[in-house]
Amino acid sequence: MLQSLLPAWVQPYRRGDESKIAPPDLARLRSFEPYFDWIERYLGYEVHGLEHIPRSGPALVVSHHPLCTVGSLLLSRRIMQRDGRNFRALTQHEAFLIPGLRDLFVTLGIVDGNPANAQRLLQTGQIAFCMPGGALEWSRSSKLKRQMRWGSHQGYARLAVRTGVPVIPVACPAADDLFWVFGDGEQVSAVLQKLFRTRRPLMLPLALGLGPLPFRVKLTHYVTEPISAPQEGDFEQQVEALDRAVRARIADLLRRD
Repeated sequence: MLQSLLPAWVQPYRRGDESKIAPPDLARLRSFEPYFDWIERYLGYEVHGLEHIPRSGPALVVSHHPLCTVGSLLLSRRIMQRDGRNFRALTQHEAFLIPGLRDLFVTLGIVDGNPANAQRLLQTGQIAFCMPGGALEWSRSSKLKRQMRWGSHQGYARLAVRTGVPVIPVACPAADDLFWVFGDGEQVSAVLQKLFRTRRPLMLPLALGLGPLPFRVKLTHYVTEPISAPQEGDFEQQVEALDRAVRARIADLLRRD
């Protein structure tokens, strides 16, 4: 029923699409162009350092996770305009349980962010994009804006060490200003989880914008040079060292705006 209400250029979800490694249909992606044009003008979007993302071959792009990730879509669009390819964002499996959202995700080439899918993307020479903070980070109160909350998440670093693909740290600091988030998702989740007796946390932060639109703030994306894992030490030591370096770089980028 819901799929019949979606625009014709949105690809209907089919079971298994969340693990589809083949690149998305560029013709469908280009159908988003009028919307992206308007969003870029509305937010005065800019990218600094796009040259650090290779024009071909595998790349692992890692970012912090704001509540509104429109900046990441605009960054992917810039890559598509330059090179004819986009990055493949990795997300939680639960997102593909939501009708409508999963159809948009499939159209955009977003995949289930499990280690196997991530490795297959890099092995086929594509750009994998991940936000290690996940729901814990995007549900932060605005009192915690421009702060990272990755916990012990190091899957991206393990992937980089395992595949030998460097990490390209990126950040869009002002993305934390697009909406004002009341309360903290982690605290709200604890209450909801106890109330509904769910096994998984329910991250439902309350956000305020200009109605459904974000506040009109200028977005600047910063892309920096790749960071490779050190050659010395065993696997776990390389993961720890790479993770520390990437976190430090992104924390520095978040202080730029």
